[in-house]
Amino acid sequence: MNSRFSKIAQAADGRYFSAEERQTFRSFADSLPQRIGAAEAVEQKEEAVIRTVLEQLQQRYPNFAKYHDQAWARQFRDVQLVLRAGVQAMVFDDVHRLDDKMLYWLRSMFAASNYSPRFVRDCFESLREQMKASLKHEDFDLLRPYLDRNIEVLGDFPEPAAPAA
Repeated sequence: MNSRFSKIAQAADGRYFSAEERQTFRSFADSLPQRIGAAEAVEQKEEAVIRTVLEQLQQRYPNFAKYHDQAWARQFRDVQLVLRAGVQAMVFDDVHRLDDKMLYWLRSMFAASNYSPRFVRDCFESLREQMKASLKHEDFDLLRPYLDRNIEVLGDFPEPAAPAA
């Protein structure tokens, strides 16, 4: 459940929802069809977009595969998981869902695997740009806060002593 709705429900325990609380629920419900439509559009574009992102990374980081077992297959999987988690968070209209379900965990995996923060930021900046180029403006606008959050959280870890990217 959306953390905002959980807080509203807890605060309203034993009473009826206030007019403001009811409006919050109505706004969520009214925007749900648009968010579901954007999720469907992302699903249709997912594979082509991720392949383009990885092609760009392969050109920019030609030695990446030397340092990581199944590097590009794993990177495809990681980008796919992050994108899907972001789409779910968008549908729920809850950025904290993205943080809790995916970003903090994956950031620790990137750091433990000696990824450079620059590689991670480049990857997810490219994902954002490819999504912008592939989606209708209104669909991208719904997804953008989650794509921005990916860059903000995933690229925020110390530079490893010996980067492997």
